[in-house]
Amino acid sequence: MAIVINSLPELRELFRLSPCKAEIAEESFGKTRYVSYQIFKELECYELWFEPYQEIARQCSMTQVLVFKSQITNRFYIGFVNLGGHGARWEIRPVKLEHVLDHDYLKKMYRNHAQELDWGIDLHENYEV
Repeated sequence: MAIVINSLPELRELFRLSPCKAEIAEESFGKTRYVSYQIFKELECYELWFEPYQEIARQCSMTQVLVFKSQITNRFYIGFVNLGGHGARWEIRPVKLEHVLDHDYLKKMYRNHAQELDWGIDLHENYEV
């Protein structure tokens, strides 16, 4: 179940109170990776239930925009479950607050059934989630 974030100040506070405990290479923020179902389901899920995120969701044929957080590293992610013509694949991409605040970036990642996220898969990404 998602924790609902209702405002920009709440979103900023979430990131402020959750500093990442493990650094990754800067280029990893531009790559998507697969994770197991177990890892995906253990991520904390936050639903951005305010504008412009509700509009982004509508434009991208989604019901909501979600941000995930690792309970181990405190790193934030965007992601989805890819069911496109094969078994389920859980895909995540690390994000900073600046990515989540960049509405054009989120639209780019999520439009066309998150095609951009999917095309950004790097099978060699293996940092701790």
